[in-house]
Amino acid sequence: MCEARDVDQADVALPTLHAADVGAVKLSSIRQGLLRQPCCLSKRPDPDAELDQDRTIIHETGTLPGVTTMGLQTMSSIRYGDGRSFLKWAGGKTRYADQLVSIAPKFDGRYFEPFMGSAAVFFELAPAKASLSDANRELVVCFKQVAENPEKVLALLDEMPNTREFYNQERARDVAGMSDLERAARVIYLNKTGFRGLWRVNRKGGFNVPYGEYDRPYYNRSVFMAASRALQGVEIQHRDFTAALAEAKAGDWVYLDPPYIPLGGWSDFKRYTAEQFGEEDQHRLAVAMREAGSRGVFVTMTNSATPLTEEIFAEFNVMRMATRRDINLQAKSRGSWDLVFTNYEIPSVGGEGAEEPALF
Repeated sequence: MCEARDVDQADVALPTLHAADVGAVKLSSIRQGLLRQPCCLSKRPDPDAELDQDRTIIHETGTLPGVTTMGLQTMSSIRYGDGRSFLKWAGGKTRYADQLVSIAPKFDGRYFEPFMGSAAVFFELAPAKASLSDANRELVVCFKQVAENPEKVLALLDEMPNTREFYNQERARDVAGMSDLERAARVIYLNKTGFRGLWRVNRKGGFNVPYGEYDRPYYNRSVFMAASRALQGVEIQHRDFTAALAEAKAGDWVYLDPPYIPLGGWSDFKRYTAEQFGEEDQHRLAVAMREAGSRGVFVTMTNSATPLTEEIFAEFNVMRMATRRDINLQAKSRGSWDLVFTNYEIPSVGGEGAEEPALF
């Protein structure tokens, strides 16, 4: 079973790289081709187990004609925080959090993550002052309860059987009649037992991801409790990304990981709330980033590598980051990349004399 989603391939044929040969390049090199990675497991994997495996990648350098690349270092070599998220979130940045933290600006203010998701970059960075927010109300409730009542959340999870029948019952529950503790446990349960850890709702806000049939625990206690400790004193809010960007002040760093512009057709995987996140919202995001930057706020944003993405965010610095995709399981789609946009200059990873900045 291979992990990736469809991407447009360039006409130039490129050599296949090993798993450790992931890299990133400046936008000028994007049309040189894509970085390809070998197919992975033959059976449906445990998503959390995969994340653990990805945290120990051997340093190696891949070479492509005309493309600046650099192998991914081991997580421990540049890791700033000790925690990781208790959730496996579709589109989350657990695999790449250390890379994104490594290009953080020298900021002396607060850290903001307006598209919280699993908050992977927050947990990697472990900032002294932080504000997390998301448009997904259930996710916000979950994070607050993990921070305030971790033991009670775990106790509720321990009572929830991993069966298709119970999953379907929990999926259909009306959250309006549930306590915040119950809602938090429900989010984690559905995230751990639903297919590929997706959080997807219909136009009425009803959760509609099928049962995943994963035989695994709902949580790692040490990871869960470490996440709870990391969330102490952190502002966690349900709000639109524009409110977070408007609140940020000079010297703050805002990392944005919005629902991506689809690589081909508007995929419904972006429906994390009942409201769609479409092209108009991407334009709103670009405007809000520009306004925040004008006040001295540092901004970093990840998005998909498409012509529309390049057009909307053309005013920002941009690099390419090699990735793996979990949603599409087609073998032909196993190579992909994201674009990383900033409003500040990123030094060349290769050190003095390097021709281009490059993200690992």
